[in-house]
Amino acid sequence: MKKAMLKILALTMTMAMAVGGLAGCGKKEEKTKDGYAKEINFITWDSQYSEQVFKDFEKKYGIHVNVTYINNTDELLSKMLNGGADYDLIDIESAYVESFVKNDLVQKLDKEQIPNYKNFYKECLGVVGDEKNEYTIPAFGKGFTTIIYNKETCPIKITKFSDLANPKLKNQICMVNSTISLFGMALQSLGYSAGTNNEKEIKEAADILTKIKPNVKTFVGSSGENQMLKGECSVGFLWDYTLLMQDKKNWDKFAIADLETGSESFMETLAIPKETEKTKEAHLLMNYLSEPEVQAVSIQEWGDMPCMDCEKYLPDGYMDNPAFNLPSKFKKAMWMAPVNDKQIELMDKYYTKFMSEK
Repeated sequence: MKKAMLKILALTMTMAMAVGGLAGCGKKEEKTKDGYAKEINFITWDSQYSEQVFKDFEKKYGIHVNVTYINNTDELLSKMLNGGADYDLIDIESAYVESFVKNDLVQKLDKEQIPNYKNFYKECLGVVGDEKNEYTIPAFGKGFTTIIYNKETCPIKITKFSDLANPKLKNQICMVNSTISLFGMALQSLGYSAGTNNEKEIKEAADILTKIKPNVKTFVGSSGENQMLKGECSVGFLWDYTLLMQDKKNWDKFAIADLETGSESFMETLAIPKETEKTKEAHLLMNYLSEPEVQAVSIQEWGDMPCMDCEKYLPDGYMDNPAFNLPSKFKKAMWMAPVNDKQIELMDKYYTKFMSEK
């Protein structure tokens, strides 16, 4: 995470130079019959979109989409640093939106070029750092990171994050290896804000994580679905509940803990880099990806929650997924926090220490 923030600073300087260098240096590019550039470059998270979506976009508008896939925000920043002004549309994790906006890395959107903006659910708008929806639009509905347990094998009742330190869970937990998620949940469980910059509070959160660590069988970079399905772990602190609940056979097997302090909420958002010259094409792709029929195709790739009403285009029963029908108490308790330089520096310090301890 510290690397990510340093790269944001470096990217700010790189893009500023790129914008200056673009003046008067534009090169002629072949256009479609409607005057669009014939290709654009899009960075998004791995496995989020069907290739067919981009083939259909090209068939409709004559614009080829070069897709670069990433697995985390650090990769996004590395690609943008190396690619300079080559990227036209990017997929930003909600926790980093505020940093991208404050560092002037993304441009304000022209809503008139995104008529499908009207389709978005209100609850999917206004991420932290872009509360007025000037720079980003939702890619999908809200996801969440929480404690999932196997109702048949979990030996204890879990009502708070610190319960994961119970010795009865030794070697039974799989955890997502995300600093934001780990520290955010630990901080919330202590009654602190997940966005705190207070070192004393962050150290207390690290102490909780240190107590939990002996019970962790594995830290996963993306998904812990296999560990849960194979019975290797009876508890997971993961974002995989939507995936697990795609299969009705799992509905009676897995559940989410009723946590006193809520769970982390996150979103993927689409934004246009500040320096791209293909703003018109980027808006066009944004609008296309926001069509209900296209959203329906996209969310089935990873079992995502939609950010608009597209149920008539989905398979029967898709929206019956328990992850899409959470209790109101659970939804009200969810929290979303941005990251900032000082917080990341402190979390990185204690995360490194926490992970190095045996």
